Amino acid sequence: MKQHKYTAYYCEENIYNLIKDMMEEKQDHLTQHYAVLITNPFQQTYIKCQKSQPLVIWDYHVIMVVKHTYQQEGKITQNSFVYDFDSTLPMNCDFNTYFKQALGFQKPQATLKSWFRVVDGQKYIDYFASDRHHMIKNGKYLQPPPQYPCIKGSKQEKNNNLQEYLDTTNNDPTLGKWMTEEQFQQFFADKKA
Repeated sequence: MKQHKYTAYYCEENIYNLIKDMMEEKQDHLTQHYAVLITNPFQQTYIKCQKSQPLVIWDYHVIMVVKHTYQQEGKITQNSFVYDFDSTLPMNCDFNTYFKQALGFQKPQATLKSWFRVVDGQKYIDYFASDRHHMIKNGKYLQPPPQYPCIKGSKQEKNNNLQEYLDTTNNDPTLGKWMTEEQFQQFFADKKA
């Protein structure tokens, strides 16, 4: 796999760059790229299999899921794969394994279940913007920033809209669609028809 841009603690930008790279490398109408923002109304989302710790409580996390659809022996098959730079699971991990090991476990409270904003890859590239101010406190970065300019999608007028993506009450269709854990699993699970 090609080496992609990565900066620790900037998952939203890592995934933006990964989607952009992968969509430029190969366009295939049977392959769909999605940015997935994981959070909940309390911004306390539990994710296992992370490099920093076996179990992490993030305010949010961003991964990419690639859904492949193809026809084989007269049947339509769908397989999905997860790309998470911060996971101990392999990059390009099959969705069912990633979900089971990293996300699909009992949370301490039902209110802490994760929500998933699933965003079409092209829309994420076109509309996402971050000026990185969420990583600045008292005029200093909490973590070293990426070595490239701030991201601003070609169709985005604002310099920053990360909080709009994380707002669980915002249902603007350009920001993608919120899904529960169950809906998320059903949307990306392997299928044969």
